[in-house]
Amino acid sequence: MAQQTLNQKLGEIPSGSFSKYYRGGFEQKMSKREAGLVLGVSPSASKVKIKEAHKRIMLLNHPDRGGSPYLAAKINEAKDYFDKARPGGS
Repeated sequence: MAQQTLNQKLGEIPSGSFSKYYRGGFEQKMSKREAGLVLGVSPSASKVKIKEAHKRIMLLNHPDRGGSPYLAAKINEAKDYFDKARPGGS
């Protein structure tokens, strides 16, 4: 009975209602928004903030310390995205 009610209520929600929300996972190509989410900074963050965030996250996720090589690659990809997007990056 509860499952039927839940399914009925879910059916009443317009299909586009959730399009604004982040669904999780990674995009095939890194975007400004995803790079900010990965590093935990605003997409308009300064180079200093990006560098600090990258260092902090890599200390926790480095493969040599038991972290995932895939996550480390995505973290580096996010930093590289910001470096390339800003003149005089790095």
